Amino acid sequence: MAARKTIGFDRDIQLEWLDATADWAAQGLSVADIREQLGQLLAGEVAGAGPHSARGKTMTVLLHIWVHVPDALVPLRDDGLALLRGRSGRARLPLHWGMCMATYPFFRDVAAVIGRLHGLQGTVALTHITRRTTETWGERSTVIRSARRIARSLVRWGVLTETGDRGVYAAAPRIAISGDDEVAPWLIEAGLSNCERRARPLRSLLSSPELFPFSLQVSPRQLSTRRGVEVHRQGLDEDIVLFCEPAQKRNKRGTCNEHEAGQQQHAADGAARRR
Repeated sequence: MAARKTIGFDRDIQLEWLDATADWAAQGLSVADIREQLGQLLAGEVAGAGPHSARGKTMTVLLHIWVHVPDALVPLRDDGLALLRGRSGRARLPLHWGMCMATYPFFRDVAAVIGRLHGLQGTVALTHITRRTTETWGERSTVIRSARRIARSLVRWGVLTETGDRGVYAAAPRIAISGDDEVAPWLIEAGLSNCERRARPLRSLLSSPELFPFSLQVSPRQLSTRRGVEVHRQGLDEDIVLFCEPAQKRNKRGTCNEHEAGQQQHAADGAARRR
């Protein structure tokens, strides 16, 4: 299959770099100042000095996650920065994860591959990650190299742990996020924001493979507080979660314009399963 979009996330990224970038953005530093601070932070750790060097490309990834986000993701980013305050260590991981998914479809797809493989096998082989990723993004050396770098990043983040077999990983224990934590609905919105299917059942969202590092508890009422999310009851006990662009116009019934399309897609999926 042909490649989907620009890969973008093609660096080995450390959590402390994401923490620093987000903190500087929350402090209101200018892009130029954040870039300068990142240059100092990465000096001695990542080679190069120009924008096309390894250091320059690493800075580009970090800035795209928390600073240079697409206009539609600015509200999500700003809410994420607010939620970061007062959190440290592992408590920040869901927020970094959400922004990585929202700003880089490639990261989201690799995470989903890892989540599916681990759910099936209990462990994940790097060769299987790269093979499944190339099925969607094309069999290119850049795809394989970038998927490997994301896997290495997840090891650094403590999401994956090395086993006794070379290139084979296991998932670390899940991080529980309760329904009382505002991060839970925020993370669901982040996962939907660049998903090709904007309408999905809540039950399937909570067990999404791309969210494999987390155990989420969130109610329809809590999700409906997110400005980019609508929740609609379908049938007796099925809640459908729909992502809407913040600026998207509502139809005459006051619902997102994509709601009817989402309902039709869900009905078609149900019919296909029954066949």
